[in-house]
Amino acid sequence: MQQLVELLHRFAVGDSLRLTLTLAVMIGATAVLRLSQKHLINRAGSMAEKRERFVLSRNVIILAALVAVAAIWFSKIAGFALSLAAVAGAMLIVSKEAISNFLGFAMMTISRPYRLGDYIQIGTAGGRVVDIDAMCTTLIETLEGHQATGRTVTVPNAMLLTQPVRNLSVTGQFVVHLLHLGLEPTDDLLAHEAVLLEAAGEICEPWRTEANAHLSRLEQISNVDLPSAEPRVIIELGDAKQATLALRYVCRPNERVKVEQAILRHYLAHRPAPSPVDRPDTSD
Repeated sequence: MQQLVELLHRFAVGDSLRLTLTLAVMIGATAVLRLSQKHLINRAGSMAEKRERFVLSRNVIILAALVAVAAIWFSKIAGFALSLAAVAGAMLIVSKEAISNFLGFAMMTISRPYRLGDYIQIGTAGGRVVDIDAMCTTLIETLEGHQATGRTVTVPNAMLLTQPVRNLSVTGQFVVHLLHLGLEPTDDLLAHEAVLLEAAGEICEPWRTEANAHLSRLEQISNVDLPSAEPRVIIELGDAKQATLALRYVCRPNERVKVEQAILRHYLAHRPAPSPVDRPDTSD
């Protein structure tokens, strides 16, 4: 590694050559990263193992590229390091909030937790991302089901350093949702499950094949396990007073309420008759 650093430093004589070598390093690192990703996708093993190998290889490639770029610009960096430290100290004292926002923007640029058009939640704010700049992220505020309220929310990028970010549309053009249905424990839960699955299957049928293909592509690209687009019901018996059926279905992000209402209306039209309730005998 030391020999590589000395070699790169010796050849990086002029600024034009430094820029050319830096660009070559970045292009080479990107190409190697993509080849590594394709190689890992074709290898046998579970998604978790592939993801672990990909993250490790990605970090090694990025570290090697950073070392190479630092070696190319070493003489320039050494020349203004002291001045940069002094300027950074003064800026830290004068504009702490601005620096925090810039650091949050830099972290977002590198990690890409969300993009324009995504539905996110950060802190107490939630909505659709409509603008991103170096200081803040602007959201169109939404309620449950991605229904816009007509208000905007401006979130300082500094919050990215301290608050978790939930991306509600990370899977792209199709997202997974849950519909919870409360029932009495004495009801025929299996009959209600069958009607709920029938309703979801009928409503989601037009895009189910396309959604399955989309989620499969995301699995291969990201090396993560994703649910299928087939509707599923989870029965939850939390206590003796109520049972819950959680229907999992897939739809487009901006059609959640429409699809949810269609499923509920189909279910209400075909649900089983309620179980008889024992009533006390008030006759004499």
